[in-house]
Amino acid sequence: MLAGPAAAQTADLTDYVRARAADAAGAAGIAAQGYGRALAATPGDPVIALRAYRQALMVGDMALATRAAAVMEKAGVAPPDTALVDMAVALAAGNQPGAADAVKRLKGTPFDFLMPIFTAWLAQARGLDGVAVIESLDLGALGRRYAAPQRTLMLLAQGKDTTVALDAMATLVGDGDADTRIDLATVRGREGGRFLLDGGGPELEAVARSLGAPQPVTIIYGLSRMFRAMASDLGGDRMATLTIVLARCALILDPGETRARIVLADAINGAGAPDLALQTLAAIPKDSPFARRAAGVRVAVLRDAGRADAALADAKALAEDRGATPLEVERYAQLLTDTGRHEAAARVYAEALRRGGEGSADLHLDYGLALEQAGRWDQALPELRKAAELAPNRAEMLRTLGVGLIAHGGDGVEALRLLERARKIAPEDAEVADALGWAYVRQGEVARGAALLEAATRSDPAGSAANEHLGDAYWRLGRQFEARYAWRAAAIHAAPADAERIARKLREGLTAAS
Repeated sequence: MLAGPAAAQTADLTDYVRARAADAAGAAGIAAQGYGRALAATPGDPVIALRAYRQALMVGDMALATRAAAVMEKAGVAPPDTALVDMAVALAAGNQPGAADAVKRLKGTPFDFLMPIFTAWLAQARGLDGVAVIESLDLGALGRRYAAPQRTLMLLAQGKDTTVALDAMATLVGDGDADTRIDLATVRGREGGRFLLDGGGPELEAVARSLGAPQPVTIIYGLSRMFRAMASDLGGDRMATLTIVLARCALILDPGETRARIVLADAINGAGAPDLALQTLAAIPKDSPFARRAAGVRVAVLRDAGRADAALADAKALAEDRGATPLEVERYAQLLTDTGRHEAAARVYAEALRRGGEGSADLHLDYGLALEQAGRWDQALPELRKAAELAPNRAEMLRTLGVGLIAHGGDGVEALRLLERARKIAPEDAEVADALGWAYVRQGEVARGAALLEAATRSDPAGSAANEHLGDAYWRLGRQFEARYAWRAAAIHAAPADAERIARKLREGLTAAS
């Protein structure tokens, strides 16, 4: 385990402390500058170096990232992703031997599945047959996932725009990955690439309009696209640190890779720096084919930052545009729902259905839920039925309809049938177990219901609804001590609207009022 900063014993830690505070507050730029000054004052400290490295990748200070990585490598504590960054920096500088050295450091790391791809591209860059190299190496399942498009790009780089390359492209296009289609179309240019984008929706149509002359396929082009694809695949807050590394590698190789910049912004937001995420998105031109994709991420950043009004304004502008997609309309409706504007959300969901979403079970479900929350159950019920009709094997649809029927005094027999079917489809689903268990309790089969509710709380110990229902069931079975235990568990994560009801049960037990 690393010790605290060595500077703690010999120098003023003001810069380090201020950088930590800025880091915690999401002020990535200030944090990076502070860590940089602290590292300059204590150039051999790997703890400061690690923090400087991470912040430098967020803000794009590659000089600091490289300096910090060198400190960690010297101390023998560099994280494996430093080899990826070093390789990208070396390639961008035209230093292929340096890139090859960095690739060797990947052996035995979580990234060693990429070594065959890097090796093949480096061979191709030296004038060898990269396709032959990649086909001769053991890729493994994960390596094959990323090798397929890279092999196709190598074929095109070799000028083999023949049946072999076309067959490889057809396979990739058939897999339905829009970004891979864009990568291949960009290489082939306006005349040879437009067919790859046909039928792909508004974004691919915008890309088709922007295509120019064929783009040369180089190691830079291929690997920048691979890094972007990997970053996109990771996504999510939990993998924000690694996503930032991969997206930054893509941008080191190709600063104009707009899609990588969008992924980077999303990851920066996930790392808790919304202002930097917004700045990153602001660098994307308004006339970019990917401007709408960037605008969608901007909405999410604003929402996560608690700037609901700004998020709603941006989402509304996208949803009401003539070129709006069903997803953009649905995103706006979801924001309205999240902010308690259920009537407005219902109107927007209705518009999304009119715009070609009639066959979407999810849209009918969301529309029905918005109507229900707006107090319009009679209109909600047909929408929830339609959702279950369109997706009869999806437990969520059956559960929602069954719960709604019970809550609004509908057909109890039908509700139980729906919930029992949902349980068969998703036997491990805690929400389904909770809903069916609670339905049994309500119809008087308390012991039978309690067993399901116990299963629900085992699957999701933090589930407030299931714990409250289990407490109610225990109380009815005369197991008051266990009931209070379940209610205490429910209170931990209870929403404000439910907290007082659960507190009353803890004080008074289960009464007619609770």
